[in-house]
Amino acid sequence: MATDASLSIALTIDPIDVVGRLVDSSNNALVADLVVSGETRRVVYKPAAGERPLWDFPDGELGRREVAAYHLSAFLGWDQIPMTVWRDDGPAGPGMCQLWIDGGTPDDYISLFAPTTVPTGWLAILQGVDSAGSEVVLAHADDVALQRLAIFDHLANNADRKAGHLIVATDEETPRLWAIDHGLTFHTEPKLRTVLWGFADRELPPSIAKDIASFLNRFDGFARSVSAHLTDECLAGVNTRARELIERGCFPVPRDDGPAVPWPIF
Repeated sequence: MATDASLSIALTIDPIDVVGRLVDSSNNALVADLVVSGETRRVVYKPAAGERPLWDFPDGELGRREVAAYHLSAFLGWDQIPMTVWRDDGPAGPGMCQLWIDGGTPDDYISLFAPTTVPTGWLAILQGVDSAGSEVVLAHADDVALQRLAIFDHLANNADRKAGHLIVATDEETPRLWAIDHGLTFHTEPKLRTVLWGFADRELPPSIAKDIASFLNRFDGFARSVSAHLTDECLAGVNTRARELIERGCFPVPRDDGPAVPWPIF
């Protein structure tokens, strides 16, 4: 069975066999197979050459930001992002390579409801009207995994936390929530757009505050691990946001100078 170290090396340098394409991907995300210690593992490979240019993010850097997001989650001790590496070569050139997660929709964590059917204890985010003209409410569970993701998204300055970027693993005994698609992160300007606003302005749980403080103590190690992927200015933003969270002691709140949620929300 592959260790994390051998898996990381294999993702980085071993041959991958492209078997398909994610047709809904805007950045030519490819599905590939990789053999590690005699076991075939499925991966997502996003070559930099396939990235769609964006006016506010540098060309060819979205995959590198996904790698940095993986390291951020790992340094926080939360491991909610599948192993993600940068490949200098690949069938379509340099790009990001990430382990594939077999999973289902996160309906037990976030969903749309009729206004009178929001589960007890869930946190409503916004209300609107669906294509049939019926009122609906977007709500998410009051869950520690989502609390961690809300803080992660703030630290990473995630501009695109859609509900569809959450996956519940189906190949594990205990359901586990994973997060994917982190190319629109680490911008130097405030960009946070997320569907996880239910915790806004709530006091940070002691365990999360402790993890953020521990991350700050190891920030130099994080900075070294992502130095090939993020600029010093991007890294300074992460450090500042982490320190402000500790000082304020509360979850972030939506800004008043732009959209607070991504579109579409799923």
